[in-house]
Amino acid sequence: MKTLNVVLHAHSEWSYDADWPLERVARVMGRMGADVVMMTEHDTDFPADRFQEYRAACAAASTERCALIPGIEYSSPDNAIHVLTWGLERFLGAGRPTLDTLRDAANSGAAAVFAHPARRDVWKAWNPDWVPLLSGLEVWNRKTDGVAPGVEALRLARKTGLTATTGMDFHRANQLWPLANRIEIDETLPLEAALVEALRAGRVAPRAFGADLLSAPGVPASSWHARLEAARRGIKRLIGRR
Repeated sequence: MKTLNVVLHAHSEWSYDADWPLERVARVMGRMGADVVMMTEHDTDFPADRFQEYRAACAAASTERCALIPGIEYSSPDNAIHVLTWGLERFLGAGRPTLDTLRDAANSGAAAVFAHPARRDVWKAWNPDWVPLLSGLEVWNRKTDGVAPGVEALRLARKTGLTATTGMDFHRANQLWPLANRIEIDETLPLEAALVEALRAGRVAPRAFGADLLSAPGVPASSWHARLEAARRGIKRLIGRR
Protein backbone atom coordinates (compact mmCIF):
# COMPACT_ATOMS: atom_id res chain seq x y z
CA MET A 1 0.00 0.00 0.00
CA LYS A 2 1.05 3.59 -0.65
CA THR A 3 -0.36 6.80 0.83
CA LEU A 4 -0.98 9.80 -1.41
CA ASN A 5 -1.92 13.42 -0.72
CA VAL A 6 -4.96 13.96 -2.94
CA VAL A 7 -7.02 17.05 -3.78
CA LEU A 8 -10.62 16.18 -4.60
CA HIS A 9 -13.07 18.43 -6.47
CA ALA A 10 -11.30 20.77 -8.88
CA HIS A 11 -12.31 22.43 -12.13
CA SER A 12 -10.36 23.61 -15.16
CA GLU A 13 -11.18 25.41 -18.39
CA TRP A 14 -13.11 22.27 -19.34
CA SER A 15 -15.83 23.59 -17.00
CA TYR A 16 -17.99 26.51 -18.10
CA ASP A 17 -17.23 28.55 -14.94
CA ALA A 18 -13.48 28.00 -14.56
CA ASP A 19 -10.56 29.21 -16.63
CA TRP A 20 -7.33 27.56 -15.50
CA PRO A 21 -5.82 25.17 -18.05
CA LEU A 22 -5.14 21.65 -16.79
CA GLU A 23 -1.39 22.25 -17.00
CA ARG A 24 -1.62 25.15 -14.53
CA VAL A 25 -3.79 23.12 -12.15
CA ALA A 26 -1.16 20.36 -12.05
CA ARG A 27 1.73 22.79 -11.66
CA VAL A 28 0.21 24.89 -8.86
CA MET A 29 -1.39 22.03 -6.94
CA GLY A 30 1.86 20.11 -7.17
CA ARG A 31 3.72 23.01 -5.62
CA MET A 32 1.14 22.97 -2.81
CA GLY A 33 2.03 19.36 -2.06
CA ALA A 34 -0.63 17.45 -3.96
CA ASP A 35 0.43 14.10 -5.39
CA VAL A 36 -2.86 13.85 -7.27
CA VAL A 37 -5.74 16.14 -8.20
CA MET A 38 -8.99 14.32 -8.99
CA MET A 39 -10.74 16.67 -11.41
CA THR A 40 -14.51 17.14 -11.49
CA GLU A 41 -15.68 19.12 -14.51
CA HIS A 42 -19.31 20.22 -14.58
CA ASP A 43 -21.73 18.21 -16.67
CA THR A 44 -23.41 21.48 -17.76
CA ASP A 45 -22.18 22.43 -21.25
CA PHE A 46 -19.59 19.64 -21.16
CA PRO A 47 -18.79 18.50 -24.73
CA ALA A 48 -19.98 14.90 -24.48
CA ASP A 49 -18.32 13.90 -27.73
CA ARG A 50 -14.94 15.00 -26.33
CA PHE A 51 -14.92 12.91 -23.14
CA GLN A 52 -12.06 10.70 -24.32
CA GLU A 53 -10.18 13.82 -25.43
CA TYR A 54 -10.67 15.23 -21.94
CA ARG A 55 -9.30 12.06 -20.38
CA ALA A 56 -6.26 12.26 -22.65
CA ALA A 57 -5.79 15.95 -21.80
CA CYS A 58 -5.64 15.13 -18.08
CA ALA A 59 -2.97 12.52 -18.74
CA ALA A 60 -0.97 14.92 -20.92
CA ALA A 61 -1.11 17.71 -18.33
CA SER A 62 0.02 15.48 -15.47
CA THR A 63 3.55 15.97 -14.18
CA GLU A 64 5.98 13.77 -12.30
CA ARG A 65 5.00 15.73 -9.19
CA CYS A 66 1.23 15.83 -9.62
CA ALA A 67 -1.10 13.56 -11.60
CA LEU A 68 -4.53 14.65 -12.83
CA ILE A 69 -7.37 12.12 -12.74
CA PRO A 70 -10.41 12.91 -14.95
CA GLY A 71 -13.82 13.14 -13.33
CA ILE A 72 -17.25 14.73 -13.76
CA GLU A 73 -19.52 16.57 -11.31
CA TYR A 74 -23.04 15.47 -12.23
CA SER A 75 -26.05 17.61 -11.36
CA SER A 76 -29.71 16.79 -10.77
CA PRO A 77 -32.35 18.13 -13.19
CA ASP A 78 -32.87 21.23 -11.02
CA ASN A 79 -29.10 21.69 -10.56
CA ALA A 80 -29.46 21.42 -6.78
CA ILE A 81 -27.80 18.08 -6.01
CA HIS A 82 -24.26 17.48 -7.24
CA VAL A 83 -22.34 14.20 -7.26
CA LEU A 84 -18.60 13.89 -7.93
CA THR A 85 -17.61 10.84 -9.98
CA TRP A 86 -14.36 9.17 -11.05
CA GLY A 87 -13.65 6.01 -12.96
CA LEU A 88 -16.37 6.27 -15.60
CA GLU A 89 -15.35 5.52 -19.18
CA ARG A 90 -18.10 7.59 -20.76
CA PHE A 91 -20.04 10.80 -20.19
CA LEU A 92 -23.47 10.04 -18.71
CA GLY A 93 -25.21 13.27 -19.71
CA ALA A 94 -26.17 16.48 -17.96
CA GLY A 95 -28.97 17.09 -15.47
CA ARG A 96 -29.90 13.48 -14.76
CA PRO A 97 -31.82 12.18 -11.72
CA THR A 98 -29.33 11.63 -8.91
CA LEU A 99 -30.34 8.04 -8.25
CA ASP A 100 -29.81 7.17 -11.93
CA THR A 101 -26.33 8.70 -11.87
CA LEU A 102 -25.40 6.87 -8.67
CA ARG A 103 -26.67 3.54 -9.99
CA ASP A 104 -24.76 3.94 -13.25
CA ALA A 105 -21.60 4.86 -11.36
CA ALA A 106 -21.91 1.92 -8.97
CA ASN A 107 -22.67 -0.55 -11.77
CA SER A 108 -19.56 0.67 -13.63
CA GLY A 109 -17.30 0.29 -10.61
CA ALA A 110 -16.83 4.05 -10.37
CA ALA A 111 -16.56 6.13 -7.20
CA ALA A 112 -19.18 8.75 -6.30
CA VAL A 113 -19.04 11.42 -3.58
CA PHE A 114 -21.96 13.61 -2.50
CA ALA A 115 -20.84 17.24 -2.91
CA HIS A 116 -21.43 20.31 -0.70
CA PRO A 117 -24.57 19.33 1.29
CA ALA A 118 -25.00 22.96 2.43
CA ARG A 119 -25.37 24.32 -1.11
CA ARG A 120 -29.05 25.23 -1.52
CA ASP A 121 -29.62 23.23 1.71
CA VAL A 122 -29.70 20.00 -0.28
CA TRP A 123 -29.02 18.06 2.93
CA LYS A 124 -32.76 18.51 3.51
CA ALA A 125 -33.45 16.43 0.39
CA TRP A 126 -31.26 13.54 1.55
CA ASN A 127 -32.42 10.16 0.25
CA PRO A 128 -31.33 7.07 2.27
CA ASP A 129 -31.35 5.09 -0.99
CA TRP A 130 -28.20 6.98 -2.01
CA VAL A 131 -26.07 5.65 0.86
CA PRO A 132 -25.12 2.19 -0.51
CA LEU A 133 -24.28 3.76 -3.88
CA LEU A 134 -21.98 6.48 -2.52
CA SER A 135 -18.28 6.19 -1.73
CA GLY A 136 -18.15 9.33 0.39
CA LEU A 137 -19.62 12.63 1.51
CA GLU A 138 -17.96 16.04 1.28
CA VAL A 139 -17.87 17.43 4.83
CA TRP A 140 -15.85 20.52 3.93
CA ASN A 141 -16.30 22.32 0.63
CA ARG A 142 -14.15 25.44 0.48
CA LYS A 143 -16.48 27.30 -1.88
CA THR A 144 -19.72 26.54 -0.03
CA ASP A 145 -18.68 26.08 3.60
CA GLY A 146 -15.96 28.71 3.85
CA VAL A 147 -13.01 28.07 6.14
CA ALA A 148 -14.59 25.37 8.32
CA PRO A 149 -16.35 22.02 7.82
CA GLY A 150 -20.10 22.19 7.20
CA VAL A 151 -22.22 21.54 10.28
CA GLU A 152 -24.95 19.67 8.41
CA ALA A 153 -22.39 17.75 6.36
CA LEU A 154 -20.71 16.53 9.54
CA ARG A 155 -24.10 15.53 10.93
CA LEU A 156 -24.85 13.56 7.75
CA ALA A 157 -21.49 11.83 7.97
CA ARG A 158 -22.24 10.72 11.52
CA LYS A 159 -25.75 9.62 10.61
CA THR A 160 -24.90 7.69 7.44
CA GLY A 161 -21.43 6.39 8.26
CA LEU A 162 -20.22 7.52 4.83
CA THR A 163 -16.53 8.24 4.41
CA ALA A 164 -15.80 11.95 4.90
CA THR A 165 -13.85 13.91 2.30
CA THR A 166 -12.72 17.49 1.83
CA GLY A 167 -13.24 19.31 -1.46
CA MET A 168 -11.46 22.44 -2.58
CA ASP A 169 -14.13 23.02 -5.27
CA PHE A 170 -11.43 24.89 -7.11
CA HIS A 171 -12.41 27.23 -9.95
CA ARG A 172 -10.02 30.15 -9.52
CA ALA A 173 -7.08 31.31 -7.42
CA ASN A 174 -9.09 32.68 -4.47
CA GLN A 175 -10.38 29.16 -3.78
CA LEU A 176 -6.93 27.69 -3.21
CA TRP A 177 -6.94 26.36 0.35
CA PRO A 178 -4.87 23.69 2.13
CA LEU A 179 -7.55 20.99 1.98
CA ALA A 180 -6.59 17.49 0.89
CA ASN A 181 -7.26 13.83 1.55
CA ARG A 182 -4.87 11.12 2.60
CA ILE A 183 -5.71 8.13 0.40
CA GLU A 184 -4.13 4.71 0.75
CA ILE A 185 -3.86 2.96 -2.61
CA ASP A 186 -2.91 -0.48 -3.86
CA GLU A 187 0.34 0.11 -5.77
CA THR A 188 -0.20 -2.95 -7.94
CA LEU A 189 -3.09 -1.23 -9.74
CA PRO A 190 -2.90 1.59 -12.33
CA LEU A 191 -3.18 4.95 -10.53
CA GLU A 192 -6.76 5.85 -11.57
CA ALA A 193 -8.07 2.38 -10.79
CA ALA A 194 -6.18 2.37 -7.48
CA LEU A 195 -7.68 5.68 -6.40
CA VAL A 196 -11.21 4.67 -7.39
CA GLU A 197 -10.81 1.37 -5.52
CA ALA A 198 -9.49 3.18 -2.44
CA LEU A 199 -12.39 5.65 -2.46
CA ARG A 200 -14.91 2.84 -2.77
CA ALA A 201 -13.19 0.98 0.08
CA GLY A 202 -13.14 4.06 2.32
CA ARG A 203 -9.36 4.29 2.71
CA VAL A 204 -9.60 8.06 2.90
CA ALA A 205 -8.76 10.53 5.68
CA PRO A 206 -9.75 14.18 5.13
CA ARG A 207 -7.03 16.69 6.01
CA ALA A 208 -6.68 20.44 6.47
CA PHE A 209 -3.47 22.41 6.88
CA GLY A 210 -1.50 19.17 6.82
CA ALA A 211 -3.34 17.57 9.75
CA ASP A 212 -6.16 15.05 10.00
CA LEU A 213 -9.48 16.90 10.09
CA LEU A 214 -11.52 14.42 12.15
CA SER A 215 -10.89 12.71 15.48
CA ALA A 216 -13.88 10.37 14.98
CA PRO A 217 -16.48 9.96 12.20
CA GLY A 218 -18.11 13.35 11.69
CA VAL A 219 -16.25 14.89 14.67
CA PRO A 220 -13.65 17.64 13.98
CA ALA A 221 -10.30 17.20 15.71
CA SER A 222 -10.19 20.93 16.43
CA SER A 223 -12.70 23.76 16.82
CA TRP A 224 -10.47 26.55 15.55
CA HIS A 225 -11.73 26.21 11.96
CA ALA A 226 -15.30 26.82 13.15
CA ARG A 227 -14.22 29.81 15.23
CA LEU A 228 -12.40 31.30 12.26
CA GLU A 229 -15.42 30.81 10.01
CA ALA A 230 -17.73 32.44 12.59
CA ALA A 231 -15.39 35.44 12.74
CA ARG A 232 -15.21 35.63 8.94
CA ARG A 233 -18.98 35.62 8.59
CA GLY A 234 -19.32 38.22 11.35
CA ILE A 235 -16.89 40.57 9.62
CA LYS A 236 -18.68 40.01 6.31
CA ARG A 237 -22.02 40.95 7.89
CA LEU A 238 -20.52 44.11 9.41
CA ILE A 239 -19.03 45.17 6.10
CA GLY A 240 -22.33 44.49 4.35
CA ARG A 241 -24.18 46.87 6.67
CA ARG A 242 -22.02 49.82 5.77
